[in-house]
Amino acid sequence: MYYVSADDKLMTVGLKLGADSLTPSTPRELFALPASSTLQPYALAPDGKRFLVLTPAAGSQPLELITNWPALLKESAGGK
Repeated sequence: MYYVSADDKLMTVGLKLGADSLTPSTPRELFALPASSTLQPYALAPDGKRFLVLTPAAGSQPLELITNWPALLKESAGGK
């Protein structure tokens, strides 16, 4: 089982299933995660061998959305 600790570390713990019990192993830190406001900042690959981690992009720029851009092109072409 994998989980994110309170101090933003990806942790793993093994689970041993008994007839009427569930016994966890000692938690083990895998690696530190970047601080994130998302609920699940990682995804486990289907084969269980890799993780995809959400990280902020270095030097990211805000997104600028231009609506009605065809009208802007007509204006810059002299209204034709």
